[in-house]
Amino acid sequence: MLTAVGLLLEEVAFADESGAVDLVGAWHLLVHYRDEASANPAAECWDDKLWRFEKRGSRLQWTEFPTVVFENLEGRFEVAGDQRPVRVLHFWEPNEAQRAEIEQGLLAIPEGAKSKGLRGSPARGYRSAGGLRSESVSVIGYSESWSVEGLPGMPVFTHAVAMGSGRTEDVQGRTRYTAEVVSPEGNEVRGSFVRDGTRRGDFVLRRTGDVILMGSEQAARKESR
Repeated sequence: MLTAVGLLLEEVAFADESGAVDLVGAWHLLVHYRDEASANPAAECWDDKLWRFEKRGSRLQWTEFPTVVFENLEGRFEVAGDQRPVRVLHFWEPNEAQRAEIEQGLLAIPEGAKSKGLRGSPARGYRSAGGLRSESVSVIGYSESWSVEGLPGMPVFTHAVAMGSGRTEDVQGRTRYTAEVVSPEGNEVRGSFVRDGTRRGDFVLRRTGDVILMGSEQAARKESR
């Protein structure tokens, strides 16, 4: 376990020897945050996802899997009697066994996954196409825009959404992950997290092995080991 001094020295080393981030591949995203708009703004909340980036011609394909499955549940979920496991009500950090799972590759549930094709370049940044469209004033339009800027040094990842029609005001939201520290190898990114101006915290993005989809042959081989 790292002490406070150890963490400080590690951060200084990262800051002095920051590496370049090559996004292509899979990443485990862990977010710690507090929600200022909730009934208990001091409560510790966490969320994690899998991100996968693929080069497809001139585009960068960004896929987000919102449900991650670990074999080791220690410290992540709690089990009370015969009830289903429930998420712990405090910040979760992966233990040694869970870090090993991240390095080897994690299981993801394909339901709920989203994917966007982003155009651009590392120098200019990448952004998905599209905007808010509605065929009539009575139909509500919805749009999501994803972008990555700041490569290859300190990337900034943004998810922006807009919803509205000719009869209503547009409702907009934005989630932003701003890198502040990058490991020398470029395989770990840390920074600040803000969603809609009320959820604030920090995030860690760690490179992982392949994303293994539940129900696939690869998942069956992993479970049989």
